[in-house]
Amino acid sequence: MPFIKRATALCLLFFFFLAKTNFAQVELFTQFDQRKDKALAELKKYNNPDTARVNALIKVFTTAVFLKQQKQVKPYCDEAMVISKKLNYKEGVAKCYLFKGNFYRSSGEKQIAHAYFDSLISISEDAKDSTMLELRAQAYRWKGMIYYAEEDYYEALPDFFEALKYYDYDVGYVTVYMYTNIASIYTKLNNLDQAIFYATKNVAISENGFPPIYKVQAYLGLVDIYLLKKELTLATAYLDKVEPYMPDSIETTMNFSYYENRGRVFFLEQKFDSSYYYYKEAYRYATISSHEDYVNTALYYLSNNALKLGKLHDAKKYGEENLAIAERLNAKEGKIGAILNLSDYYQKAGNAGKAYDLLRKATELKDSLLSEKNIKQANTLAAVYETSKKQNEIIQLQNEKTKQAEEVEQKSMLNKIYISTIIGLLFFGYLAYRTIKSEQKLARQQQEIQNRKINDLEKDKQLLRIDAMLKGQEEERSRIAKDLHDGLGGMLSGVKFSFVNMKENLILSGEDADGFDRSIEMLDNTISELRKVAHNLMPETISRFGLEESLKDFCSTIETSTGIRVVYQQLGEDRKLSTRAEIAVYRIVQELVNNALKHAEAKQIIVQLTKNHVKTAITVEDDGKGFDAKILDSKKGAGFNNIKFRVNYFKGALDINSQPGNGTSVNIELIA
Repeated sequence: MPFIKRATALCLLFFFFLAKTNFAQVELFTQFDQRKDKALAELKKYNNPDTARVNALIKVFTTAVFLKQQKQVKPYCDEAMVISKKLNYKEGVAKCYLFKGNFYRSSGEKQIAHAYFDSLISISEDAKDSTMLELRAQAYRWKGMIYYAEEDYYEALPDFFEALKYYDYDVGYVTVYMYTNIASIYTKLNNLDQAIFYATKNVAISENGFPPIYKVQAYLGLVDIYLLKKELTLATAYLDKVEPYMPDSIETTMNFSYYENRGRVFFLEQKFDSSYYYYKEAYRYATISSHEDYVNTALYYLSNNALKLGKLHDAKKYGEENLAIAERLNAKEGKIGAILNLSDYYQKAGNAGKAYDLLRKATELKDSLLSEKNIKQANTLAAVYETSKKQNEIIQLQNEKTKQAEEVEQKSMLNKIYISTIIGLLFFGYLAYRTIKSEQKLARQQQEIQNRKINDLEKDKQLLRIDAMLKGQEEERSRIAKDLHDGLGGMLSGVKFSFVNMKENLILSGEDADGFDRSIEMLDNTISELRKVAHNLMPETISRFGLEESLKDFCSTIETSTGIRVVYQQLGEDRKLSTRAEIAVYRIVQELVNNALKHAEAKQIIVQLTKNHVKTAITVEDDGKGFDAKILDSKKGAGFNNIKFRVNYFKGALDINSQPGNGTSVNIELIA
């Protein structure tokens, strides 16, 4: 019952040992201030914006492990990123991408984290040196860990295997950790043959020069899988390898795993006296470790084993403790097991009514849990069908679902027979109740489907309104720009030529001639400003030369006219966007830069455009005075609303990161 949860716990426990047994890694978790101060002292030696300063900056921001620490050193990463991109220093850019990916992963902003990891993978596409290859492997590993934490196992596996291309070549502690993760995923997917394959590879690596703790954890991982397959001989063989290290004076959770697995083997062999002894030892170490999941598991086994030995008092005591902890943890499988043990106890104690009530309660919980599992399996199958290379997993899941259905059907039949002998009328009443509940549930599901369809139609109508509004705005801008340029601009140019011709036919004093020339100069300035306004309304460079040249021209014009440094950067694929998308991107950048000029008092603005095969990302950062981003919720300015309309139209995401005194960073991602 708790085997799958324990696979996750074992994986996390293994990561703890990985850090614990490597002194260099232990230092990462402590003495942050000392490491940071030392790195900052080293940084003072490098004041020129070159690769030496970038490497010194990297030493500063890589001192951080936790999010609180990462926030303190993030400005050093930002500086390193700017210098590295200017110098085209790929290693520096890659390390900054890795830091920012982990920063946003720790912040819970998974999409932004994936974007930075993908950028690292993109720039390391043709890498040959070991440093870039390791950074690329780390990006894949952390992408896999994000998917793993979200239980999106079919997305996690390809990233883990990509990472293994490096870690299999350079075997170390991370290699062991990777195989532990992969074996855990296959266990969760009930692909036990593949789980054994990778767990066995993990054992082979752990036995080759690693500290004993790695071998013990790898052995226990294999034991778990063999017990799931009921292969008791192999499970016993690996437990015998663990025995010389037991009990460990420090690692109580490892002791728990050993004694619990020994108990399970003896229980399956129906040697109930021996299994009872080992379950008691497992319970003792689970209690010492303070892990309630482990205590919950040990109590279930003790209650079940006590029933086999006829120790009814112990069975009741352990069962009630088991149920109390399971309810506190909201562990449905744990509650079902505890209730069934208590039902068996009351049946043996001669209280058939109490036994029946508990059995009915367990049946209801089983139905609820089976429904949840079926929904989750259906979602998993839907994801698998999208990729043909996952057909084997589909077959495994379908077989498992059929097997579970058969097991449930068999147990349900036995339960029905047992319950009908106690009180038949209540049983039929229960069936009627279940039928009514199922019909109500089906009606609710149909209503939810209908509501989703209505919401989708509303979203489509909203997109059409946004499209019409943006199209109308651009057409009006284009009309006004043409009227200004061709109409008023032409008239002013005609006036200028008339004045010039008039001057040739007039006899003016020196003072009048100077005044006349100043008037013509003012007219020239007016014509120039008019052309700038027309260009801002509808830049011709987009249609002539494309989006990138238009943005370069826009940034250059802003820098020339204001004296504020505006840096434009382009990353990713050189892909042509649709005309509407190019105009939208240009308008967004134009609005964000103008906002920075008006409000930020910035000395430098960075504009970054990144494209991959399906998405376009826009980043505009400034070093200005910043602001509280929450005030945007109460602002009703047309400029910011236009940005949101365009982002929504292209099904994008908008993220604004700003605090007073710390500048502003706006990140936008469009499906375009």
